[in-house]
Amino acid sequence: MTTWRAALIARIGAMHRMWTRGVADLTVAQVNHVERAAVLPIAFTLVHYVRGEDANASRVFDQSGVRWDAHVEKIGFKGEVPVRGSSMALGSAVRIGDMDAWRAYQRAVFERTEAMLHALAPHDLETLMFDGVRPDGLESSFIELLVPSGPLRRGDLAEAWIYQHGIRHIGELEHARALVGLAGLS
Repeated sequence: MTTWRAALIARIGAMHRMWTRGVADLTVAQVNHVERAAVLPIAFTLVHYVRGEDANASRVFDQSGVRWDAHVEKIGFKGEVPVRGSSMALGSAVRIGDMDAWRAYQRAVFERTEAMLHALAPHDLETLMFDGVRPDGLESSFIELLVPSGPLRRGDLAEAWIYQHGIRHIGELEHARALVGLAGLS
């Protein structure tokens, strides 16, 4: 378990560095660019994933609440926070008004997640979540594929809701960067 915990922490840290690299040179115009109808702006990907990690890290690790509320006004956020199952119309309307404020928010989320992971004892990743009862709404999700039945452990949720979710959306970010004329990340 200690080796798996160290590997999970390393993977999440590397993913965070990729996200940091991915937003380092983005401008407000680029992040809000809409290539064409039915292609979401980069702002969608950023808000969906990073705000999602903010909420999931709190939910999985310490129930401390989200960092979003302290940053949303500074970010100049417009729209509604897109979550799994949100409509294309909702996702298409997401906008970010200040990229420096966004980068500060993203950094705060990632630093907190990594600090929480480092603070966990190895056995904490084995903790059953949700009182051992699977929550509704997991159908067709990665966690459902990872753990198709039975209770969910804290480590399963960290793997699915933070790492795997982040890796999926970093690919989206990398592709979207190309659409606005920027280089790849790796």
